[in-house]
Amino acid sequence: MPHNWFNRLLQLSHRAEHTEPPQVQGLVLSGGGSRASFHIGALRYLYSQAHIAPTCIVGTSAGSIVAAMLAQSLAPSDQAENLSQLEQLWMAMESSDDMFVEQAWFTRLRAQWDDIAALVVQHGGHTDEQPTDKVVDATGDPMELVHHAMEDDPSLDMTISPGVLWQLLGSLPRIGRAGAGLAATVRGAERAASAYRPGPIVNRLLFESGFQSARVAKSGVRLRIAFVDLNSGTLRFMREDGIIVDRDDQPVGHASHDLTLGVWASCAIPGVFRPVKLGNEVYVDGGARESVPVEMAVTNLGVTRPYVIAVDPPGVEPGDFTDKDVVAVMLRVSSIILDETFQDEVEWARAAGACVIEPRLSVHSALTVEPTLLRINRDYGWMCAAEEIINATSALRDINDAIIKARCEWTALAKEPTVDEAAVSAIQARIRELLTQADETLLPPGYQTWADAL
Repeated sequence: MPHNWFNRLLQLSHRAEHTEPPQVQGLVLSGGGSRASFHIGALRYLYSQAHIAPTCIVGTSAGSIVAAMLAQSLAPSDQAENLSQLEQLWMAMESSDDMFVEQAWFTRLRAQWDDIAALVVQHGGHTDEQPTDKVVDATGDPMELVHHAMEDDPSLDMTISPGVLWQLLGSLPRIGRAGAGLAATVRGAERAASAYRPGPIVNRLLFESGFQSARVAKSGVRLRIAFVDLNSGTLRFMREDGIIVDRDDQPVGHASHDLTLGVWASCAIPGVFRPVKLGNEVYVDGGARESVPVEMAVTNLGVTRPYVIAVDPPGVEPGDFTDKDVVAVMLRVSSIILDETFQDEVEWARAAGACVIEPRLSVHSALTVEPTLLRINRDYGWMCAAEEIINATSALRDINDAIIKARCEWTALAKEPTVDEAAVSAIQARIRELLTQADETLLPPGYQTWADAL
């Protein structure tokens, strides 16, 4: 969340009362993994229909990839062409392996997991395990609840009976093999420091696309790529010339780095990809601090007309966590905290006068790569951008959402072992009806075929 955001807004308001600075258009592109397809769709609309001409671009994580590609030229027509090249590469992905390739240790762990889990269950001492409460059921006498919560520890019941001990001894050779494999896996995890490595898409983007850091440095675009210094925990940015700056846009040292490394660092999701060392510091995904780095654009780069594209829908997916384990609960809380920060950043952007383009629905997760869903999410980006620029009514936005939901349902049906033709026909009919109710100025090219094929 931007620091001292209220004071920043007061400063902006004070400047607006006394001065009329020239309009400076800028783009702020959030993180979001494979959901960058939403970026692509929204930007297609902004360049072709709204005719934007951004001179400042700020991106984090997946948004840094898009930002760097666009920043190779100051001319809007060239930026649109760069976007088209990026779209071709992004939409050509066929599976998650194109973005995320498993490290060998993680592959081994998944292969070994069934045996290891079976051994843990078999020899963990629970010969007659009963389900245990994972939440405090707040019914009954409050004092009894408190005493129960203070004294209850299901993990204490780890006794091993003679029968279990005999089984354990008889299975020692098998445990030994699993243990040796697990030890090798742990050593691999320590060396790799991540579960995945970047997939082929990185090579295609940085080399096959013709991307050149030198073009960015000379283009005239003011670029900022966000990442986080893992040692100090502070937010940093890389400029178009490879210089690292702090969140106030002041240089941190004088060394210049290759921009491709800055993009790589901005995308280094902790635990998923390895951190990236630049100079004496180690950097990870900028989304750890700011997923929507609009403050840099508005406060430091002087952007007066920011277009903010946030690819994650607000809120978290509902779910039942009554019987979840401690890891699931911790991950859930982490996602809630990140969502709260994300929404604060988006509201800061709106208060600063930004045109915020964001989805209301989740077409797919940030780690999902499925060709049909990527196309649907790209189309949704176009639609959401059009809604904001044209200021569409809530009724028209609801129709657009219903179209996207129907297309996602059709995609899910198509994955079933046996396709329900009647259900597919019903969805096609629903899409046709919705398209007759929609405003065609809010729909991307090719929408006429949506009811005919995925």
